[in-house]
Amino acid sequence: MSGLPPGEQVLKETGMFPITWTKGTFSNVNGKLILTNKRLIFTAGRFQSIIGAVTGSHKDRVEILLNTITSVDKGFMAVINVMASGQKYTFKGMRDAGGWLSQINMARMTTGAVQGFASQARNAPPPPPMAAGNKFCPSCGVAVVPGNSFCGQCGARVA
Repeated sequence: MSGLPPGEQVLKETGMFPITWTKGTFSNVNGKLILTNKRLIFTAGRFQSIIGAVTGSHKDRVEILLNTITSVDKGFMAVINVMASGQKYTFKGMRDAGGWLSQINMARMTTGAVQGFASQARNAPPPPPMAAGNKFCPSCGVAVVPGNSFCGQCGARVA
């Protein structure tokens, strides 16, 4: 897809097979869905109903930022539902709906769009070193050499 800002890249797209964005009971728009590392973009196809084109009832493009998506779930058959900013977006006719679901969730996780997930994964403290005899300082938590009565780090008495 052309026209993406620097640093944004396409992760998945529907390709030449159109999908349907269901806006309401009687309002459907056919088009293409593109997932980037920052957004989920729906672009309406060129050929829509004549009435919709005259009244302008459909949007040509919808962009959903990954950090505004609160949930993504697979509906019945080839349907995915996206909740973002309090609004529900339903996309039908999806080929590999399960793949889209996992790819969207993966993009949300890796970009930090899911609150706290990416930051916790990057800043996780290393596990404490294994000490012979499982002896650790009660003050600082450093492994204590077997046979020592005092911590080599802080000097606290170890029982």
